[in-house]
Order: sequence, then C-alpha cells, then structure tokens
Amino acid sequence: MAYHRDRDITSEIPPYRRMLAYVTPSRLHATVTFTQRLDLNAAQAWLAQQSEARGRRLSFLHLHLAAVGRTLHRHPRLNRYCTGTRFFQREEVLLAVSAKKQLVDGARVVLLKLAMAEDDSPWAVAERLDAQLQPARDGETLTQETENALLLRLGPLLPPLLRLAMWLDRRHWLPGWLVDPDPMFASMVVANLGSVGLEVANHHLYEWGNCPFFAVIGRISEDGFVEVSYSFDERVEDGLACALALEELRGVIERPGVVWGEAP
Repeated sequence: MAYHRDRDITSEIPPYRRMLAYVTPSRLHATVTFTQRLDLNAAQAWLAQQSEARGRRLSFLHLHLAAVGRTLHRHPRLNRYCTGTRFFQREEVLLAVSAKKQLVDGARVVLLKLAMAEDDSPWAVAERLDAQLQPARDGETLTQETENALLLRLGPLLPPLLRLAMWLDRRHWLPGWLVDPDPMFASMVVANLGSVGLEVANHHLYEWGNCPFFAVIGRISEDGFVEVSYSFDERVEDGLACALALEELRGVIERPGVVWGEAP
C-alpha cells in the first residue's frame, strides 16, 4: 500500500515552512499558479514520426505525462504533500488524468491513475492509459463511479462520514485500500482541456486527498504553441524550486528526441 509507505519527513522540514501548515491550513489558501508557454513545433514533428513508426497515435498528453513523471522523479522534493501539520515524502510518482468516456458534450469525466517510473516513455504511457480507459469507453462502469453512487445513497449520513474521513486523513490514518486507488491521492492531476478545443484555465486544488499539483493543458495553437497552467501547494516547496523544475520539464517536452531518441 503506497499510502502507508509514504515517509513522514516533518522533522526534516525547515521551521518557516512548517509554520505554513498552521497559517495556511488548507490547499486553497496555499495555492500558487504558474502558466508555461511551450513551443511544440519540434515535439509535434517527433510525435508524428513516432506515431507512424509504431503504428499507434501518440499525442501531446502522452508526452506531457511521461515528461512530468520523469521530472518528479528527478525532483523528489516536489513529490511531497502536506497533511494536517505534517509533511510526507511520497513513495511513488502517481499521476491522475482527467479523461472523457466519450468525446461528446455532456459525456462523463473519469480520473485514471498511473504509477510512473523515471524512464517511462510516451508510448508506454499511451498503452497504460488505453488499457484503463477502454473498459470505460466500452460501457463498463468504473469503480469510482460505483463508489460515488453508493456514497450518495447514504443521504444525511454522507456529510458526517466525509468529515470523519477527512479527520482521519489529516492524521494519515486512512486505510490503504481506500486511498491507493483514489486518483485524488496523487502527485499531480492533469486535465487536457485542449482535447475539447478549450484554452488553458487555472484550476483549484482539492481539499480531499493529498495532491499538491493540478495541471491544465490548453488548446495547441495553429503556430504550434500551447499553454499549460500549474496550481501548486506552496507549503510543500518554494516557488523557485517549482519554477526550476518546470524549466527542466520544458526542455524535455520541447526536445523529446534528446530523452527518448529520434527513432524507435
């Protein structure tokens, strides 16, 4: 159970940062945002080359997820979270991806959760995403939908149960069987608004779960540029460390052939 393998590092955190957990006790109060504009001209040519060579479509989303996974492995101080007044080093790099079951207006949105290795390639990400998403697109109900439907049947019992769950979470006492499959307990949530033709937007961080990052991908412009917005819980690490990691992420995304090679 990855949740219970996460290491309590509160004693290693500088006092001024530990104080942030008291003066900004929620992720909403501690959120900072960054918007990054990326030149995808080289990346799109690389994705097209790889798609043709491998016989399957690779998209910018697959590239972005692989690059984020690599960057968080290389910057483990960003792969942490604040729960209550304690800080934890996450055991794994876990990415949650927002996807529609069908590409039509009003279709249900599902969150898929991927454990990322540092050397995961965009095509490995594409295969794992398809393996999770295909059952949903074939009409099978995902576990999270079933769980939500059952919880809503509790009616007036639901609010006190959620308060109890959040109280347990602040103490890091939730059972692993509940947390480990939950996509809100992740290193980053990624939403691809560009897939439905929308521009980038800033997104809030959720109080449920322990995810300190939310990324929103906008529409790729005709001249090959895209904006990606990141919301970040600054209690975890300072904005400078986040900005430096994002610049490393930019290098991977804009020149993917340097990391994963020009040909299969």
